[in-house]
Amino acid sequence: MLDRPTTVRSRQLGARLRELMAEHRWGVREMARRLDWPPTRISNMFNGRRGGKYLDVVQMLTVMGVVGDEAAEVYALCEDLDEPGLLETYPNLPAQVKTLVWHEERATAISAYQGTIVPGLLQTSDYARALINETGNVPLQDDVDERVFARMSRQVILSKRPLVTFEFFIHEFVVRLPVGQGDKAVMSGQLHQLLQLSVRPNISIRIVPMAAGGHPGVSGHFQLINSDKFQPVAYIDSEITSLFLEKAEEIEVYQGVLERLGALALGEAESRELVARLATDLYSPGARRDVPRMA
Repeated sequence: MLDRPTTVRSRQLGARLRELMAEHRWGVREMARRLDWPPTRISNMFNGRRGGKYLDVVQMLTVMGVVGDEAAEVYALCEDLDEPGLLETYPNLPAQVKTLVWHEERATAISAYQGTIVPGLLQTSDYARALINETGNVPLQDDVDERVFARMSRQVILSKRPLVTFEFFIHEFVVRLPVGQGDKAVMSGQLHQLLQLSVRPNISIRIVPMAAGGHPGVSGHFQLINSDKFQPVAYIDSEITSLFLEKAEEIEVYQGVLERLGALALGEAESRELVARLATDLYSPGARRDVPRMA
């Protein structure tokens, strides 16, 4: 049977099947032996390339003894495997980012725009915790801890080998927003982390100045993930949803936004100078704790 081009949906299904097999401590060859399939058939399913759908999954789950709600969850993933794009809805953010993490771990380049907060991949734990607490959207401290841990865990890809290339466009409002409820150390630590990360050879951080006024990113934040293992994917998230877009015409729109942001954003050196100045101003005599007046 011919392999199909992968989609977010088919890759998600493959990742879930791999997780279930790992729980049994079976390798690809052991699963292939139990099903009397060639090992490449298993590998292609795990990678989202396999042409078979529901019946193949039924056989795999039967062999593994997966039943009930757990099986129903996997069968639901079999629907519309060839349909590009995916909208996930979860009440729990760590579960929500599983599909995102899968794609980030296989990325070769990631570009992002953020207009309200520091991108999650660049946040300090203090900033992440203060931000979550200040929004008031996560009332239980255990859930706050879980979200902070999930966010920090994603950051391993910043140093992953071979190095992934990152390009971050951040609006000036983000680095001026005093997250931390008056504790200057939170923003100071965050701004210094941006400075430290910005000098890494694989990370570009550029500030979109407020003086630019309306700009290509006003519609909202997003992340564009490129990989040599799948076609580009655009990721957009909200409090309880994740939207993955992968149609060529959708990707082209976000590539255009990034190109236009690149034309008006400050250069890397200028961006570092701005962030460094703001970090210094936090502890200057008479520094205010409220939002600095926007130019």
